[in-house]
Amino acid sequence: MQVLPSISLRPFIRHYLFIENPARTPIRFFSDGNPGIVFCNGEIILEGQCLPPAFAYGQISHYKDLYYTGSLLIVVFRPYGLYALTGIPAAELKDRFIDLSLIFKQPPTRENVNEFFSSLQQHTCSLTRATVDYIDQQKGQLSLAQLQDFTGYQERQLERRFKESVGISPAKYCNIVRTHTFLKSLKKDEKITPLVFENGYCDQSHAIKDFKKLTGLTPRHYLHNNYPLASNFLSRNCTI
Repeated sequence: MQVLPSISLRPFIRHYLFIENPARTPIRFFSDGNPGIVFCNGEIILEGQCLPPAFAYGQISHYKDLYYTGSLLIVVFRPYGLYALTGIPAAELKDRFIDLSLIFKQPPTRENVNEFFSSLQQHTCSLTRATVDYIDQQKGQLSLAQLQDFTGYQERQLERRFKESVGISPAKYCNIVRTHTFLKSLKKDEKITPLVFENGYCDQSHAIKDFKKLTGLTPRHYLHNNYPLASNFLSRNCTI
């Protein structure tokens, strides 16, 4: 179940995601371009290690398999949202899962998360916000030259700003958005070739390569063996 944050937080937080599961379940976790904070009333195991009951994660370079039981509350930030609300450079959180007690003196709880983030000072990143919105509107189908024209910044300047507030390059974010748009358009028993071109790929092999690099699955495997819980959480039922 998804719940919107308060109006003042919507520029920074996409939604709160609630997932309930009483049995131990394997899930595939992969990048959707958004950092997050997870509150787990139960257990999450990643690569044989138990994660803290409340932790933050940044941009994810590679898909991961984890197991969880109990209930999850996931605060799904906009790509720049965690940086804008905490001031923590996004690059420092990349590929990390950090106990909230190491980030905040008095960390939020699942009961007061909306009030907690509403009370924080907001750091402005208007250029990054506008660029992210533009990429989202264009479904990731943008060239670097188009982004430079939109922002007025040269490649290095734009990449430096993006990595500070988002944690990845604008080109990488475009690729993630386009792949997720392709993923969400897939339907069982329908040909994927028309969707490949609708999503700006030059051929089917390119689309499949990007999809598998992001998720570790082929589109066919995704459709027939997995059920999406959220844009970056899949129940896993396979040997890949």
